[in-house]
Amino acid sequence: MNKINIKSMMVMFAAFWAASSLSACKEYEDRADVNSGSYKWLALNQARQVWNGNECNSSLGLKEGDKTDTTITINTSLYLNQKADNDCKADIVVNSDSLNKAIALAPTGGIYAKYANAVLMPTDAYNLSSKDITLKAGQTKSDDVTITIHRGTLLANPVRNDNTDAFFVLPISLKNSSDYKINDKVSTMMLYVTLPTQDPTMPDETTPKQQFNGKTLVWNDEFNGTGKPDASKWSFENGFQRNHEDQWYQADNAYLDGKGACLIEGRKERVNNPNYQSGSSDWKQNRQYAEYTSASMQSKYIYKYGTVLVRAKIPTASGTWPAIWQVGNTWEWPLGGEIDILESYPSGGVPAIHANYCWGSDKRWSGNWQSKVVPMDNFISKDKDWASKYHVWRLDWTSDSLKIYIDDELINEISTSKTVNGNGGGAPSGGGMNPFSNTVADFGDLIWLNLALGGDNGGSIDNSAFPMKYYIDYVRVYQ
Repeated sequence: MNKINIKSMMVMFAAFWAASSLSACKEYEDRADVNSGSYKWLALNQARQVWNGNECNSSLGLKEGDKTDTTITINTSLYLNQKADNDCKADIVVNSDSLNKAIALAPTGGIYAKYANAVLMPTDAYNLSSKDITLKAGQTKSDDVTITIHRGTLLANPVRNDNTDAFFVLPISLKNSSDYKINDKVSTMMLYVTLPTQDPTMPDETTPKQQFNGKTLVWNDEFNGTGKPDASKWSFENGFQRNHEDQWYQADNAYLDGKGACLIEGRKERVNNPNYQSGSSDWKQNRQYAEYTSASMQSKYIYKYGTVLVRAKIPTASGTWPAIWQVGNTWEWPLGGEIDILESYPSGGVPAIHANYCWGSDKRWSGNWQSKVVPMDNFISKDKDWASKYHVWRLDWTSDSLKIYIDDELINEISTSKTVNGNGGGAPSGGGMNPFSNTVADFGDLIWLNLALGGDNGGSIDNSAFPMKYYIDYVRVYQ
């Protein structure tokens, strides 16, 4: 190895992007203690003064839905492209220390400020074709090493939900040179990968968080793919069901859209009623046809206590009645309890969002209710595009209380000390019990998703608004 002024040896590390543009540096600008001639230092091109926040780095901006891998090739060379006198091998490492230093200095502002939102790129989001790189004697450039960036993995990372300004950084460094000395000041390349802002009108494609408010994810459906909802997770109602609603429920009206959502679609179409009986006093039998169809899904999963998150975009046309709700699995309604996490239908002629709790009274099939009605204008006045966006409906259920939220805004709360059933009016069981706080074996709630049309509460149906689409991005249960 050349012993002359060994401290000034460095490798130049060049990065090339396929079909991408790079920020450019003056190749030899501001090299500390750099001399020309025979001095040969190992350093990084495209990345001088890297960890201290200098802008001379490589960057990649991700776009929603673009999940094609990006390949970057890197190589080493000597200062001023001199030929190597000897073979030189150096390790290629992900230098998290460099990034940690920049993050630690973010509160000081200036060139470090942007690192406040920096996140080390997770190991499953990239691959290095080699852990070392060799510059051979007589050569001015080493063979290439490739870095493959998995865009889809980064787009699915749940950090996007935690910090909308987050960006990933992959700090690549040369270490442990076998011959020429590495100049530590210019030995790291920061690869910035910026993330798109989550589009509130589109499904969230990030991987669900395994933890939420101290609870662990125990059941979920992200509704990815195409075709029908997962039959191992959901069952469907069929026909006329309740509240004198106008739609005929059928499984065909629920499907996965291929973009990460389940659609429940209300359609204007005539369906024969096989239960029709002319002159019957039963509304389910005296209609020869249904003029509308929709779908109603019930989870096969039953749970008691925890947090439910449902991200959904609801239809708001007149006559629509989308819902997210729960009922108990043990006693007849309402002794088993009902929790309406979401209902949307007019109140006093005004479009509104409803959040309700119901439990048994002393009269059979008649419940005690605690309801909260929020005019939809309360939301639209804060965001004129509210109706076109997804929102997160949430239920926190403990043995002591129930709380319903919309986008973290508390809508309706009740203590379970208030929810003891009446005598049930002759019901075979459930009288005097508490559907929201009990120790009954195997008791729990099913989760329902449905789009009703018209009926007792839905209002006049706007026939110009079909098909009416209710989008459900995900359902998640944490305990």
